[in-house]
Amino acid sequence: MPDRAGVRILVCSIFLVAATLSFGQAGFFADGSLGKDNPHPDWYSKHLNALHEPSLWESSKTQKAQTYRFLWLRTFHHPIAIRLDVKPYGNSLLTTKISSGQGGYEPGRLIRNSTRKLSKEQTAWFLARIEELRFWSLPTKEAEEPNVINLDGAEWVLEGTKDGDYHLVDRWSPDKGAVHALGIIMLIDLAKLKLLYQEVY
Repeated sequence: MPDRAGVRILVCSIFLVAATLSFGQAGFFADGSLGKDNPHPDWYSKHLNALHEPSLWESSKTQKAQTYRFLWLRTFHHPIAIRLDVKPYGNSLLTTKISSGQGGYEPGRLIRNSTRKLSKEQTAWFLARIEELRFWSLPTKEAEEPNVINLDGAEWVLEGTKDGDYHLVDRWSPDKGAVHALGIIMLIDLAKLKLLYQEVY
């Protein structure tokens, strides 16, 4: 049986671990950015933590770098995050991460973490799509139909930072529109993921 000093150390250790985990999940999104009383920020943060992703909202406070991230949380499929970091010379780095869990449940552990360089031309093409689809003018949330409950599906979450600004767009299983188009561009055109038709929802 541990003595009192041992118990005190154990309790302090548990507290520090809990505080670390809590801090790790905080700071991904501004309070209220997804709407009042919306439980999604904790859900998204949990998955971003498991994917070992940085907080773009926090980085936008001190950095002017241009970055875009697509977080794809499908109920029954592996969570995916794709991040494009634009570099000063016009090229970029594309990072693709996948965890072993399911988007509607526990995130699991990181099972893929790959980064590759995109040329200036590839980067410029993507940034042109960002402008063409007016990402920076899209509303964070769309008005939801009354008395409609979303069950199985997918969260499509797009974030962007540019010149110290931060923008977040969140959609539930879009089958068209700007968020769907940008998500598909990042998944297929940039990350080159091979997806079956039934896996895209």
